[in-house]
Amino acid sequence: MTSPFDSTAAPHPSNRRVGRLAVLFFSQPFLFPMDTGGRIRTVQLLRHLRDVFDITLVSNFDPATDSAHIPEMRKLCGEFHGVPRTDVPKYSAAFYLRVLARAASRYPVTVIGDFSPELGAAIRDLLHRRRYDLLVCDFLQPSLNLAGIQDMPTLLFQHNVESVIVRRHWEMATNPALKLFWSAQWRKMLRYEREACRRFDGVVTVSELDKRTLEHDFGARNVFAIPTGVDTDFFIPGTEPPEENTLIFTGAMDWLPNEDAIIFFAEEILHRLQAIIPSVSLTVVGRNPSRRLLERTRRYREVSIVGRVEDIRPFVHRHAVYVIPLRIGGGTRIKAYEAMAMAKPVVSTRIGVEGLPVRDGDHLLLADHPDDFAAAVARLLKDNAARNALGACARAYVEAHASWQHAGAVFANACHAVART
Repeated sequence: MTSPFDSTAAPHPSNRRVGRLAVLFFSQPFLFPMDTGGRIRTVQLLRHLRDVFDITLVSNFDPATDSAHIPEMRKLCGEFHGVPRTDVPKYSAAFYLRVLARAASRYPVTVIGDFSPELGAAIRDLLHRRRYDLLVCDFLQPSLNLAGIQDMPTLLFQHNVESVIVRRHWEMATNPALKLFWSAQWRKMLRYEREACRRFDGVVTVSELDKRTLEHDFGARNVFAIPTGVDTDFFIPGTEPPEENTLIFTGAMDWLPNEDAIIFFAEEILHRLQAIIPSVSLTVVGRNPSRRLLERTRRYREVSIVGRVEDIRPFVHRHAVYVIPLRIGGGTRIKAYEAMAMAKPVVSTRIGVEGLPVRDGDHLLLADHPDDFAAAVARLLKDNAARNALGACARAYVEAHASWQHAGAVFANACHAVART
């Protein structure tokens, strides 16, 4: 086996159930509440993996906000190790000062942001005290915490091709200073992602498209693509008709691609749509909307920013059409499958459902230009039968092709394959 890291720690044997892999699963962000696509995907996969592997889970947690959710973390694994950490709020003055301070590093700011000496020490201590068959790193950015570890198989779980996201930020930036910043971050992320993909013994991606990119552009080996899933027992169609001429978007609003999507909709699509349907409105549901987003959308009375809610389903059910106007992003969009599972007609850009094996006109409508996006939304708002038919086809598709059980089985097979290297 070719190992990705240098090591000073030698693992020792430990007792475990015969025939089951002992997996040290490193997920730097705390996984609850499940309010991002990455958290949802990781939690759903761990719910499957805990039944077939002996899982030790390591994560940061904020004692002030996360302690109540620790019992939920323990249900995902045989053993949970939380390392305390307090982050500054996103988009605060302290947040931007920290970004500026880290911008001079040779590493991307998001990689430095996920680095913690205490976290790395906790992982090394576990490896010193017991033997594991596999070390899994959830997301690219926290992988810097694993520097200095070797002599065991390692698997990187890539929810996105991170350099693609950074490149798209650079392409969309209009402010000269921001364009310069994103250009530098893109070069750093390209280098870091390429090095990481070649160091790990295996890589899991969330789409065949991402798999081809990492293999062709970054020289990654042993790359496994898993499908995106959705809980079709939880996300079910509504029983009441939706409110007419209403649109819904859900997602973590402290993620820049989501913020950009809503600003793009408000400033470029909304007035085109209002020329066809004057009474149209958009509701945006998701955690931590930034000050920039609130300021840029304040003058659009038809756009309502709700913030975080405990359950998105009532909001999705109440609205007529689900929109995904993303221009930036990577990986796959769990939000699309959730809406489709609720039999909600979806209008998306191609980037908004990139990596999902869905077909325009059969499972949803695709439109990239503002005029086309507005026309597609208007067509569905004016035709109730078309909305219902598209939503029914969407529901049938995810029921047949998008179970988390299948995704978990594919991920488990990848773990077995890399553990044997």
